[in-house]
Amino acid sequence: MTQKYQIDYIEFPSSDIAATKLFFGSAFGWSFTGYGPSYEAINDAGIDGGIDGGDTRTAATLAVIRTGDIEQAERDVVAAGGVITMPAYDFPGGRRFHFRAPGGIELAVWIATE
Repeated sequence: MTQKYQIDYIEFPSSDIAATKLFFGSAFGWSFTGYGPSYEAINDAGIDGGIDGGDTRTAATLAVIRTGDIEQAERDVVAAGGVITMPAYDFPGGRRFHFRAPGGIELAVWIATE
């Protein structure tokens, strides 16, 4: 049976992407793929991830959950008591929204569009 929701991406906020890349590369041997001036995908980390230096980045590390139906995921999150903090938006390769779960944890849900 395939899981309906699975954590498959982790995103680190950074106020200095260059320094964060240098640290992760030096400490862990990770490499990176740039997606503009404020985002770097992390390669070779054992889980897909990224470094977000954008103005709307989260304050803490963000776990991102993959789904096959983003509209249903949004309904499920709200029905369970979650609060949408960033409405669904498109990005290269997908679409996602952010939410806050009871207790204050911020997470995101995404779907691949390519």
